[in-house]
Amino acid sequence: MERGRERFKSFYYCKVITMTTDVEQMLEVSQIMGSGKRSVLLMMLNSKPMSYTLIDKGFRKFEIKIGSSEIYKHIDILMKFKYIAKRGKTYLVTLKGKKLIEGIEQLINVPPTVPRLEMVF
Repeated sequence: MERGRERFKSFYYCKVITMTTDVEQMLEVSQIMGSGKRSVLLMMLNSKPMSYTLIDKGFRKFEIKIGSSEIYKHIDILMKFKYIAKRGKTYLVTLKGKKLIEGIEQLINVPPTVPRLEMVF
């Protein structure tokens, strides 16, 4: 009986760690996607690697008002969580960043319909 409790405690402990990790990852993604400008920056870099100058031009092309310190703030956050990387003077999207963008693109293409619920008795 004691061995069964130990297995349960071990299973429960693993489940809690997994849930904590999942919650932490969801909070991380929320922080990244919590800024429209950061999301645009990630999408721009996904189209091609860019220097700071090209990033600034990209924001101006989309008529998004953003200062240099704000651009660097968004770059720093994306680099901190490893959604982008820097090679020389060029910023590029990492595999983690590409996966996030793929998920967003899939979500965008989902029609906003309410599923039909059937009650079974």
